[in-house]
Amino acid sequence: MLLPLSALVLAMADVPVAALPPWTPGTLDIHQIVTGRGNSAFLQLPDGSTLLVDAGAAGDIPYADPKPDGSKRPGEWIAAYINRVLPPGAPRRIDAALVTHIHIDHMGGLDDVHAALPIRRLIDRGFPGYDYPEPIPEALMKIYRPFVDAVRAKGGVVERARAGAADQIRLTNPGSVTAPFEIRVVAANGDVWTGEGDKTASKFPPQGPTVAVDDRPSENECSVALRLRFGAFTYYTGGDLTGIPDPGMAAWRDLETPIARAIGPTDVRVMNHHGSISPDNAAFLAATRSRVVIIPAWSPTHPAPDALKRALAPTGYPGPQDVF
Repeated sequence: MLLPLSALVLAMADVPVAALPPWTPGTLDIHQIVTGRGNSAFLQLPDGSTLLVDAGAAGDIPYADPKPDGSKRPGEWIAAYINRVLPPGAPRRIDAALVTHIHIDHMGGLDDVHAALPIRRLIDRGFPGYDYPEPIPEALMKIYRPFVDAVRAKGGVVERARAGAADQIRLTNPGSVTAPFEIRVVAANGDVWTGEGDKTASKFPPQGPTVAVDDRPSENECSVALRLRFGAFTYYTGGDLTGIPDPGMAAWRDLETPIARAIGPTDVRVMNHHGSISPDNAAFLAATRSRVVIIPAWSPTHPAPDALKRALAPTGYPGPQDVF
């Protein structure tokens, strides 16, 4: 174990599997897979079912090397890594995959993953129309739509993320797990869970053809966010959501503050938006108080110095921190 948190295993794509304890029934393993080309996390849940969150494959990036090297595409490295950590005899498939939003550094490697490890269930922010709050650019859909079609062609199910839902991503064999377990969709398309039942509140202004460009949400702000709870352990991941709007932009672009009110203290959080200039506002840090912070960097600009300073400030977590 890298951390004194029994529910967490962190791994880099170039770390030998022998260095990690194998998954065992009743435990939770979370692997943050580093390819240097985007976000990806693989979760082996306590009942043995599996969840993939993103599989990015950004193109060549100046001054940033692919990990572990460029001999395979990012999606191929992700699939190879998952194959190595799956227990012997476990089905070579992914039970559920979540795409936080339709950007290449979050979804560009999914076709390679699916070719090696068929995805049984795909959850994204837009299916079936991909037209809210406005149509996703065709250049992105030319990459993503064939993957969606491939999942369905193999008998997989595709559905839109439901903000507030705690039953959309679930254990396949819940009777085998004794500790309380839940994965909650805390945000999607600007709808944010309130923390009460499955209620949500929309943070986006009304949309339509006459809405000014400045009031149209970006793809990042439509990201899907999850909170996982297993016993007393809590983990958060939220794609490229925003906490600090750019100067001159409207306050509704701050999605972190309402999320923080809903989720509260969180042991481990993946920093939003790769640690760019927009994440980790004061309210989010004060509410989550995470000891462990994961920054999925793939560019020389990740993390931004200000974001790293905020993450390391004692106001966010008063004790020793582990920042990856």
